[in-house]
Amino acid sequence: MIPLYSDDFGYNKQADWGIIRLIRRGNLLGTSVLSTMASSESLKSLSSTLDGRKGFILGLHINLIEGKPAQDYKKITSLVDKKGHFFSLFLFTARLFFGKIKKAHIESEIEAQFKKLRKLGFRVKMLDSHQHIHALSPIAEITVDLARGYNIPLIRSFGSVKTYSLKAKITYLALKILAFLSHLAAYKEIGMPASWKIKQKFDWTVMSWEDEAINISSIKNKKAAFIIHPYLTFDTNRSYLRYIE
Repeated sequence: MIPLYSDDFGYNKQADWGIIRLIRRGNLLGTSVLSTMASSESLKSLSSTLDGRKGFILGLHINLIEGKPAQDYKKITSLVDKKGHFFSLFLFTARLFFGKIKKAHIESEIEAQFKKLRKLGFRVKMLDSHQHIHALSPIAEITVDLARGYNIPLIRSFGSVKTYSLKAKITYLALKILAFLSHLAAYKEIGMPASWKIKQKFDWTVMSWEDEAINISSIKNKKAAFIIHPYLTFDTNRSYLRYIE
C-alpha cells in the first residue's frame, strides 16, 4: 500500500464521506480532523468507522485561519474579527509577525480543539495544522508543549519533509524562510521553530506542493508518507488518484 495520509477531514461533507470510504477500504494510514469545521454527523461516522481499527493515525488538524473557533470567540479576541471568525492566512501571519496575536489565545484555542475531539472519544495520535501554520513560531512551540502534556506521540515535522519537484522545493524554501523569520520575531533569537526539529518515523511529502508528473510509486524511501486532500477542489495535483480509485 502507498502510505497516504489525508488532511482536512471536516472541510465539507462530500469530502468527509470520501475519506471515510478510503479508510474502510484500507487506503489511508491516517487522517487529520478539522474539529472546528467537522459536522456532528461526519464525526459520528468517523468514530464508528475507526471503532476497533488498530494502527490508524487520527490527527488534530489545528485551525486558526478559517471559519469559527472551538470556543467562545470573546475569549480569544486577538485571533478573530468582530464577527467571531478567524482571520485569513495572510492577515493571521501579518498579525503574528507584528505581535498582534496573544500567545495565550493560541494556546487556549488549540487546546479547545484538541479537547473537543477527546470529549467525543477520539484518541488523537498526531498534531498537524491547516495551511501548515504550526511551521511558525510560537504555534510550533505551543504544539510541541501540547503534545508533551497530553502524550500525543506524533507531530508533523517540517524538518522531515521531502520534496521532489521544483515547484515543491520553492514552496518549501519559502515556508522555511517564513518560519525562520517567525522565530526571530517571536523570540528575538536566530533559530528554527520547534516543529522543524522533531525526529519521527515519517518523511512527509505534501502532494499539493508537487507537480502532477510525480510518480510516488518510484520513490524508494521506506519512511515516505504522502499528504493528500482527497475530494477537495483546491488540491489540483491528482497524481495520487490511481492509488485510491
